[in-house]
Amino acid sequence: MQPSSHKSVNIVCGVDFSRFSKHFQFVSLASSVLGLFIVYGYVQEKLFRIPGFRSHGWYLSFIQFVFVSFLSFMDSTFISRSPKRRELPPYYEFMILSWMTVGTIGLSTVSLGFLNFPTQVIFKSCKLIPVMIGGILILGKKYTIYDYCSVFSMCFGLIWFSLADQTVSPEFEPKGIVIICMALCFDAVFGNYQEKLLKKYPHFTNADIIFYTYSFGSLIILTWLCATGQFLSSLKYASQHHDIYPLAMIYATVGYLGVQFVLALIKSSGVLITTFVTTTRKVLTVVLSFIFFTKPFTFQYVWSGSLVFLGICISIWKRNRIAILYNLSNAIRGVQAFVGAHSTPLSKLDRTVLQV
Repeated sequence: MQPSSHKSVNIVCGVDFSRFSKHFQFVSLASSVLGLFIVYGYVQEKLFRIPGFRSHGWYLSFIQFVFVSFLSFMDSTFISRSPKRRELPPYYEFMILSWMTVGTIGLSTVSLGFLNFPTQVIFKSCKLIPVMIGGILILGKKYTIYDYCSVFSMCFGLIWFSLADQTVSPEFEPKGIVIICMALCFDAVFGNYQEKLLKKYPHFTNADIIFYTYSFGSLIILTWLCATGQFLSSLKYASQHHDIYPLAMIYATVGYLGVQFVLALIKSSGVLITTFVTTTRKVLTVVLSFIFFTKPFTFQYVWSGSLVFLGICISIWKRNRIAILYNLSNAIRGVQAFVGAHSTPLSKLDRTVLQV
């Protein structure tokens, strides 16, 4: 019997990961996601620690959008080519997506001019809050007790984390909280709209979507920089600090590759496993930020961050509890099979413990 010609491919940087075993796919893709986004966070914080850089967040976003546009064009032209990619895109829909992308990434980057890096990461982890508020106010949705417990845990964690940051960090400014909250609101809509476009126009690859989105986004940010008089001052500042452009290009490259590996991990292992990996990445990013960069610390960061993490775990459990129980059951059966094949027969007590 011949294999199906419709086997799903999972290509990243020209490598089809679907040719490998599921175990190898998970290990390679998950480690790539963790590694790339840890580097992404490190380079981002390193840039904002350059003296005087904190007021040039929009210029960094502009460099990122231009370079990602170039990378996605090369990807869609030479690697992820689709037979219909020559068709003209629906420009107005990509313009809408571009505004959302600029609001999500641009405002998130700018917020680092007013916030500690760990505080920004903690806030970015709480996208559920604006999603739930918007669902109640705009769509009249009703939510379960899991949703409310998750949001309350996140809200209390964010409040106490912000208070701790305000107390011990000289970099904290309330304006940063407003900016990162605006970025969260854009992010709450961005993912759903991007998924809608991918389903509506399946002949466009991920690289095509990113190219059109970031190209339009580059023009939006450039217009803003020129209108506010920041473009020339940022150019002058960057010309005086020769490490900005190399770091910005590394930042844009690892960010682009990170997104591609996340999409590949979703395709290979599903949303649940990917959510656990990306959540672990955020926790590691915060921990490593305190290790790599000297900053004030208080244990209030630990327990308030734990409240946010608890809220995320409740949200993951609510949305994926059937899949979690199914995977846990498979894991227990795997342990039982392994123990049964490599050891003496189990006692009744041992079997009972494994079943629990």
